[in-house]
Amino acid sequence: MLDFRKIHFIGIGGSSMSALAMLASESGAWVSGSDREDSFTLQKLKDMGLNVYTGSNNSIVAQSDLVVYTGAIGDDDTELKFARTNRIRCMERKAFLALISKECKSLIAISGSHGKTTTTAMLCYVLKCLRVGFKGHLGGIISQEHCNFINTGDDYFVTEACEYKRSFLALEPTVGVILNSDYDHPDTYPSKEDMYDAFRQFAEQSQVVVAEENTYKTLDLQRIENKDKIYTFGLGEDADFRAVNITQKDGKFSFAVLMRGQKLTDIHLNVYGKHNVLNALAVIAVSRIMWQNIREVAECIESFEGVDRRFSIMGKSQSGAKIIADYAHHPREICATIDTLRLMTKGRIVAVFEPHTYSRTKVLLDDFAQCFFWTDELLILPTYSARETKNQGYDGIDLTCYINKRGECALYMDSYDKAYEYINEHTSKDDVVIVLGAGSVYSLAQKLVQ
Repeated sequence: MLDFRKIHFIGIGGSSMSALAMLASESGAWVSGSDREDSFTLQKLKDMGLNVYTGSNNSIVAQSDLVVYTGAIGDDDTELKFARTNRIRCMERKAFLALISKECKSLIAISGSHGKTTTTAMLCYVLKCLRVGFKGHLGGIISQEHCNFINTGDDYFVTEACEYKRSFLALEPTVGVILNSDYDHPDTYPSKEDMYDAFRQFAEQSQVVVAEENTYKTLDLQRIENKDKIYTFGLGEDADFRAVNITQKDGKFSFAVLMRGQKLTDIHLNVYGKHNVLNALAVIAVSRIMWQNIREVAECIESFEGVDRRFSIMGKSQSGAKIIADYAHHPREICATIDTLRLMTKGRIVAVFEPHTYSRTKVLLDDFAQCFFWTDELLILPTYSARETKNQGYDGIDLTCYINKRGECALYMDSYDKAYEYINEHTSKDDVVIVLGAGSVYSLAQKLVQ
């Protein structure tokens, strides 16, 4: 495995890190790892036989010939400092991902501000159904596979390509996909143009580019020297891969796929939301470039059931309300989720939102204030700090006050327990409660249906 026999992962409980650790283990490396807190992921890794634990243990680090650390780990981390002091090779997650991807003949990297996990999962599911040899690395759990990695061979490496800290620029994709480019991660990109420059560089580094048609225009990808390597997808007439005759029933969409005017296939999605029409188009485009049978690809897409925490229907609360959990934490994602809910229900929609990072809450404050317009009631929780401190932006209470000053209504809940009590006391069997956020708020959704 890459000339490294023993690999230690700091921050192994993260979605990407755990997938990399499992891929490394399956490839023959002895794997250990640490994280700050215990989690379901750590328990799963333990069940697989990996030596993982909470806290620090330099005696285990000392046995490693490579230490991989997540970008969220600071230079003052005990294990990282020990490894560097003792001249153990250290590598950030993005560099290790780039290195391990070169074990395969081709790299397919899926980027974008939203939809990366679902699109990557959909493509991985298709390739596994078609029995293609590949390694898949995801930031979420494929519902039907119950895991965030797949290893069936070395022909392709399929991965999410995250723009945070410009991580995706460590990759050299055979096929680079750009789903969208909405402004996000203000802690990495001071302006939209800075982020656009990074996506353009990602496109330049890719041998072939598959880009959503509006994103192609926004990023001005026609500036790329070799424009012939770019394929577009979308709903407009100029898109190379286009969805037409779009219909929906209870939030699930059906459509026909055209390639430059010629019909390829029909698709009936088994996942909710119109945004998944574009995600499926991206998978179709990549599959066509890979010379897969598109009708077989369409059949696989139709049986794809999604990713955990992406519009996951959890069950019912004590009050009888339907509980749905979604990872959405950017205004555009929230709008797409609520639009989907409106197609599915005539009852009240109660949104529970945990903002993710102080800087995002501050920079996108106006967008957050508007994206809940179609909800009937809005509960806002404290901001999930992740890697940040309060002085870097706004908390959930700041967002609540801002919304209320605009003449709309939001209720601030300073804990999961208070939100839990409020939902059970103020909802009924005709209501839908959507629990939104990328932090630990999923535990609230789980508690509500227990």
